[in-house]
Amino acid sequence: MKIIHTADIHLGSPLSKISDNEKRIIRKNEILNSFDKLINYAKQNEIKIIMMSGDIFDNNSPYKKDKNYFYHLIKTNPDITFLYLKGNHDINNEYNEEYPNLLTFSDDWKSYEFENVRITGVELKKENSKSIYPSLNLKNDKINIVMMHGDIYNKGENYISLKDLKNKNIDYLALGHIHENIIDKLDDKGIYSYSGCLEGRGYDEVGPKGFYVLNIENNKIDYEFIINSKRIIHSIDVDISNAYDFATAKDLIYEKTKTIKKEDIVRINLEGINQIEDDLEELENYFSFFYFSIKNNTKRKIDYKKYENDLSLKGEFVRCVLANKELTEDEKNEIIFLGLKSLNEGVVC
Repeated sequence: MKIIHTADIHLGSPLSKISDNEKRIIRKNEILNSFDKLINYAKQNEIKIIMMSGDIFDNNSPYKKDKNYFYHLIKTNPDITFLYLKGNHDINNEYNEEYPNLLTFSDDWKSYEFENVRITGVELKKENSKSIYPSLNLKNDKINIVMMHGDIYNKGENYISLKDLKNKNIDYLALGHIHENIIDKLDDKGIYSYSGCLEGRGYDEVGPKGFYVLNIENNKIDYEFIINSKRIIHSIDVDISNAYDFATAKDLIYEKTKTIKKEDIVRINLEGINQIEDDLEELENYFSFFYFSIKNNTKRKIDYKKYENDLSLKGEFVRCVLANKELTEDEKNEIIFLGLKSLNEGVVC
């Protein structure tokens, strides 16, 4: 038996990090299509069960387009059983359609059985966040898969306590909420896994995205991560401390990005000391990825001594800024740099 474990599709995500409206629309459609792509993989590989561990929708009031799309795929694939466990983004979504092949969960443990596999799940809420652990009783007569949506790292309303799930006869803990693929040991018997999202949406969701395929044979689970993403998001730090002009900075970025596919999404985080007078955001115009952006985290380093005894307007300006006790050192550097630039003088570090 083969089972797909997926989560965090976030249909209807606003994708606010993409400022280009045309490309934002393209990306939204790609997120929609990612679920269709997963189902096609299931059909091509004769997989009859798909577990969805929460946050199918980005919010509790999804757009009609997204709801229709999701439920249309459920309805038109009756040979696949979909198990939908809601996450913190869609837990209060009151719009639900019922189909024989769509199985859902609640705030109490609920189980479904498929041959020698039992899939059990619960939707986390504030009211049940502590009571769910003692009430989970799994027999070891079947392969036990448990579905949950929450955070195993940070305590809060969505916290999942791995400690309280150990020695519960869990073979595979199918989690959602964290948007990267993670798999590790739960106890001597079982493992836990985050499948991550199907498509990256922001610069905190870098790298290949996809889902896990569980292959269950002879009471044993083997797993494989399948890359599903249309595009990969990259967030790359580039230190330009040794760049002395715009062209040199461009070359440094090129060296860091030359192996990246042109259809991908790239964010460059400029770091270090900035000695360049040009507007570095203009670098965005020199690279032809699907979407490319610059985040300037550099700091200015200015030789103040050059202006200590300068009786010109420039010297008076620098002394005035340095005397301002309300400004931080970084703020003084930036103000002086911009001021001198406007006075048509280059800054020497």
